[in-house]
Amino acid sequence: MARAAMAAVEPLVELLIELGVTSPEAESLLRAVFVHKTRDWLARQGGGVSEPSDARVSLVTGVHRNFVRRILAEPPKIADAREQKSNRASRLLQAWHSDSDYIDSSGKPRDLLEKGAKPSFQSLATTYVPSVAPGVVLDQLRRAGLVQTLSENRLRVRGRAYRVHGFTSHGMAELGKRARELLETLRYNLQHPESLRFCDSMREIQIELERIPAVRDLISRRATTFLAGIEHELAIEESKSRRAKRKGRINVGLTIYQTELLPNQE
Repeated sequence: MARAAMAAVEPLVELLIELGVTSPEAESLLRAVFVHKTRDWLARQGGGVSEPSDARVSLVTGVHRNFVRRILAEPPKIADAREQKSNRASRLLQAWHSDSDYIDSSGKPRDLLEKGAKPSFQSLATTYVPSVAPGVVLDQLRRAGLVQTLSENRLRVRGRAYRVHGFTSHGMAELGKRARELLETLRYNLQHPESLRFCDSMREIQIELERIPAVRDLISRRATTFLAGIEHELAIEESKSRRAKRKGRINVGLTIYQTELLPNQE
């Protein structure tokens, strides 16, 4: 069952890779979240009367109680011993802007040959990202728009630090919130089949590939209209509730999202 549940983790792993988070960093962060959530889970199991001991948390998590105490002393985070001080691609970019072998007389980064003796991109990558093949590093920087390919196999740097296009702290927080809500609902429904929370989908219908844009537009328009209608009706109910001065209120919201497979994943 744990192996089957790992499918839910795969998109998260790809996201962490995009962000430049290493496996040791991710593992230490997961361990910290695991320990904190276990303490909360044990507290709920005990009715919240008392806080579970470090020994009980250690027994459930498999983490030594000395580490449990240290982890619980602060919010979940990547362990200092595991944390890379900067993304490896960022270290290379910073070196391209500061290492005397790779800057010109005016202090600007040189245009480098892709391969060859120093100064070249190959020598730069070998020096600052020694554990990864230079070609792999170059592909990553090209996808991020941080390296421009010139004529005669020369490369020009376009930025000082590795950034993933479109990713912001606010956006990541919203992603985490939405993903957590969906997983919590699915987990609840597995455990409580007698009182399911609403989580439904239509059956799959095959369509021609050329019709995908039209179908996507249809779904978007219908979903937008549906959400606007529900919001309007709830606003009317809220107005009635306020006039009646009823006590006890709760936030209600709806989310519709699209999943999409590649054409060869029919």
